[in-house]
Amino acid sequence: MTLKSMTGFGRAEGSFENWFWVWEVRAVNGKSLDIRMKLPSGYESLEPLIRKHISNVLHRGSLQISLKVDTTGQDLPYRINEEWLQILVNSASEVGRGHGFGTAQLNGLYAVKGVVEEVALSAADPKYKQRNLQLLASLAEMTVALDVARLSEGKVLAKILTANIKAMDGEIGKALKCTINTAKVIQQKFTQRFEELLAEKLPQDRLIQEAAILAVKADVQEELDRLGAHIKQALILTKQGSPVGRKLDFLSQEILREINTLCSKSNDLALTNIGLELKSLVEQFREQAANVE
Repeated sequence: MTLKSMTGFGRAEGSFENWFWVWEVRAVNGKSLDIRMKLPSGYESLEPLIRKHISNVLHRGSLQISLKVDTTGQDLPYRINEEWLQILVNSASEVGRGHGFGTAQLNGLYAVKGVVEEVALSAADPKYKQRNLQLLASLAEMTVALDVARLSEGKVLAKILTANIKAMDGEIGKALKCTINTAKVIQQKFTQRFEELLAEKLPQDRLIQEAAILAVKADVQEELDRLGAHIKQALILTKQGSPVGRKLDFLSQEILREINTLCSKSNDLALTNIGLELKSLVEQFREQAANVE
C-alpha cells in the first residue's frame, strides 16, 4: 500500500463504429469527493453511471470530468431543415428577379436561424447501448491513468511526510532529555513556591490544592508520551497508504494541541524552543497531509 495524492490528470480515447470520443479528468485537493462534469448534449443519462464508477475508485478530491464526442455516421448532432431552406431559396429568387439582385449563396442561407438545427440525440436510447458500454470502458481507462498520476505524486508525499515525522520524533527525544536535565531546577522552583505558600499561612486544603496545581504544571511527561504515541500512529498511517488523508489531518490537530500544552507548561527555555520547532514541523506536516487522499 502507498499514499495517493489528490492531484493528477487522466485521459483516454475510444471509438465504436462511427463514433469517436475523448475523456479527460483534472483532479485537485478537496475535503471530500466533488465530481463535476461537462458532457455533450444528450449524454446526461450517463451521469449517474459516471458518478457511481468514480465513487467506487476514488475517495477524495475535486474532479472536473469532460467528454468530447464526434461521429462520421448518420447520427450527426445537426441536420438541415430542408423545408425552411427551400422557402428561403424561393423567396431569395423572387426578390432577386424583381430588384436585380444576384442568386442567394448557400453559405449565407445556412447562417439563417433555423436552417441548421441541433439534433438532441439521447444516450438513453436503447440503440446506443453497445456504444455506451464502450464509452464507460474508456472512462475506466481514464480513471486508471488518473490513479497512476496520483500514485506517482503520492510516493513523493510519503517521503516528505516520513522525513517530517522522523524530525518530530527527534525533537521529542530532545524534549525527554531536556526534562531529565531540568528536573532539579523544577524541583527547586517547586520548593521555593511551596515555601512562599506556607508563609502565607493558607489552610491545609488550600495548600494541598496549590501543591497539586504546581505539580501538574511542572510535569510534561504526559504530553510527551501522547506526542510519542501520535507520532507512531502517523508513521503507521503513512505506511498503510490511502485513503488516510482525513486521519492524518485529524492527527496533526491532536499533535498541535499537545505541543501547545507542552509550551504553556514549559519552565525551561530549551524546552520552549523545542516546542516551537515542533509547531513548525507539524504545520509542514499538515500542509502535506492536505494533499493526501
